[in-house]
Amino acid sequence: MGDATALTASHIAQMTAAATAPKVGGRYEMVRLLGQGAFGHTYLARDHQGNREVAIKVLDARGHSDEKAYELFRREADVLRAVRHHGIPEVYETLHETWNGHPAAFLVMEYIEGDSLQQVIDDRRALDPGQAVHLFLELLGVLDYLHSRVPPILHRDIKPSNIIVRPNGFPALVDFGSVRRVFLSPEESGSTIAGTYGYMPYEQYMGQASPASDLYALAATFLHLLTGRAPRDFMNDDGRIQVPDPLPGEERLGMVIARLLRPSPAERFARARDVRDALVNPAAALPAPIRSRPAALARVPASHHATLVASLPPAPRPLEGATRELLERASPGTMRMMTGSEKSAQGWGAVEVGTFIFLSAVTIGIMPLIFYSMARSRRRLLEHFLQQGTPGTAEILNITTESTAFGEKLARINYEFHIDGRLHRDSDMVLPVIAHRFQPGDTVAILYIPERNYDSVIAATV
Repeated sequence: MGDATALTASHIAQMTAAATAPKVGGRYEMVRLLGQGAFGHTYLARDHQGNREVAIKVLDARGHSDEKAYELFRREADVLRAVRHHGIPEVYETLHETWNGHPAAFLVMEYIEGDSLQQVIDDRRALDPGQAVHLFLELLGVLDYLHSRVPPILHRDIKPSNIIVRPNGFPALVDFGSVRRVFLSPEESGSTIAGTYGYMPYEQYMGQASPASDLYALAATFLHLLTGRAPRDFMNDDGRIQVPDPLPGEERLGMVIARLLRPSPAERFARARDVRDALVNPAAALPAPIRSRPAALARVPASHHATLVASLPPAPRPLEGATRELLERASPGTMRMMTGSEKSAQGWGAVEVGTFIFLSAVTIGIMPLIFYSMARSRRRLLEHFLQQGTPGTAEILNITTESTAFGEKLARINYEFHIDGRLHRDSDMVLPVIAHRFQPGDTVAILYIPERNYDSVIAATV
């Protein structure tokens, strides 16, 4: 109750300040608060020169000493100024003035009249199945327009509250505060994780958003709209959305939503226009075949160490704590390199010591020296990536085996990953006993270095 009272008081204070403040730019009179986010407030305002209502997003300098808020605000303004689509609010101008005694930035844009899909959900309004398909198709048109720009534009925060249905029944996508061009200019910063829990896919948490990520968020939004339940209510223990079968409404829309919510981007539709084709031609909406796998080789769940990779602090990072733990677990020793196809217990027993002495003797010390060199080289490589690499996830394409010294083998895992909409492919060598736990289509935790042409290694295999 106390929090609600404080929130109401905050809104009243904001509205009072808006009503008593001088006109912004000498022409815009603030009318009422429309909403607020992490980096600012949005107001309904009256444009006294244009004789129209506008929406003004205000970024107040107070509490934003870092540059990230300004970067996101500027990015939203730059992107919206460059686009023209009936499903996207038009930007009229940007201003920098004093607001309540402090420097502030203003983004003046078209006011989209209507109700958000979140309001439709909250009011428990029944949605005609045909209307749901209409809204979905129109929003696909908006995403197709954004993703077809050069460079492509990603919204990254599609959810019910960011979709407004105009009185004429056509939707508009709003709040581009998390927008991202796929290819950033040199002066722009690197990956920024943005989005809303439940509506963003796993790869977006890793800073690897792509057009398929926006499509995932759109599907999660309509899952919420059709069922009245938030996407998180459908998540299993692995954080994957289990789509109910059947979904309320049109069967073809349910099939498309189910495919768009698959965990791997490679299993979803790649483009908005492909989704439109699937809705027009129901046969195209049939789920893509998934490579079969024996029950004993079911998808490997994320391990403790994969979780550690995802939670690593920003680079450069010291080799201590969780980083040191990952290094020790992922670095095979000399004996492990010599017996990479066999399961082993922790530590060296009498048999292992005896084997090492025997092999050293019969090869005049050459065999252990070679595998010691291989193990040391692998450890140094992992040290570098654990200190400088960026965490990510990759999808396994295939696994092959290659011979090393003295008849031993290593497994080469070929994989692909997306960074800001761009596909990268790489491979890494692991012990066969590790590779046997994986199948094509599984995901693995990796570390990559953009400055080294996105060179990467598999960082967690246990």
